[in-house]
Amino acid sequence: MNQSELIHAIDTLYHRTYVPITLLDDEAGSLVFPRYAPIMSLKEKFEYLFVDDEFPLHIVNTYEMLGASFLYTSDQKRYRILIGPCALLNTSITSKFSYDIKAYISSETLESFKDYCVMFYDLIMQCSLDAHQIPIKYLHKEKLEKLPEETFEENLYERRSHDATSDSYQFELRFLEYVKKGQKEKIDWIFSKINKTYEVHLADDFFESTKLKFVTIVTLLTRQAIACGVPLDSAFSLSDALIQGLKNIHTVPECIRYMKYASYQFCDLIQSQAKQCSTLINQCLRYIDAHLYEKITLEDLSCTTGKSAVYISSRFKKEVGESLSDYVLKKENRRSQTTIVVYGL
Repeated sequence: MNQSELIHAIDTLYHRTYVPITLLDDEAGSLVFPRYAPIMSLKEKFEYLFVDDEFPLHIVNTYEMLGASFLYTSDQKRYRILIGPCALLNTSITSKFSYDIKAYISSETLESFKDYCVMFYDLIMQCSLDAHQIPIKYLHKEKLEKLPEETFEENLYERRSHDATSDSYQFELRFLEYVKKGQKEKIDWIFSKINKTYEVHLADDFFESTKLKFVTIVTLLTRQAIACGVPLDSAFSLSDALIQGLKNIHTVPECIRYMKYASYQFCDLIQSQAKQCSTLINQCLRYIDAHLYEKITLEDLSCTTGKSAVYISSRFKKEVGESLSDYVLKKENRRSQTTIVVYGL
């Protein structure tokens, strides 16, 4: 595989997986692709990825992020291929990445990241790795920091001792249904009971715990809005704006009021979408969002909705204001341009 083929493989995989892959000229130590690589700003933290030893593939787990590397020779030139950084699933990245960069790298478990690295290594090197050939360097942020499995056991005990999980889940289901139907008076009732709804703290500081709950609620509301037919860009734009607004919240009561405000905003977004489009067209829009990287045809939508292609075409143009092909092309271009600007490809 020559350099241009390697770059094409890296570019294609990133757009499918959001796992960054960086190509370095190993002898010169210079960046070959892409123009900007987040992992290069973390070179000190990922120093282990730049060692040369008997192992073909190296993986680093910082308990915040994951990274990997291996060497590859093509046309008598030696390259170092860096995989990552990826956020370690269920952790919060505190490194000095901008919000946009954090949004455009994937979150992985250690096992899923390891499987991805082995897959990519096998693809590029055309040979299989044995699990014992992959050393993993664990780097604690703090010497006394708890491992995830320890935190899991403590949280499980706390939830069982308070018998909180079942009640919280039922409240959550009711809450999402009220937002879906735009029943703001019932949302008010939910928030009057919110102290009983969430009994397990997510952080040592109660204010920080409340902010984490806010992010969780906004995530659920975003998924609910998408399920109700709100376009992905609209749902995530509102989500981003609300989460960015947390910097202006300084007390627990303010955060609770902000949660209610966020709920009302998603109510209005869902209701406005319901008024704009019929159930049929909302179903088509959800299908397009979910299959944006695939070829989408009227026949696909016909099979999904049970309506004829001619009828869908007519209704789509009438309700959306443009043809299906124009709409899909516009969405694809917008997504492609956003990814290129953020990742620097």
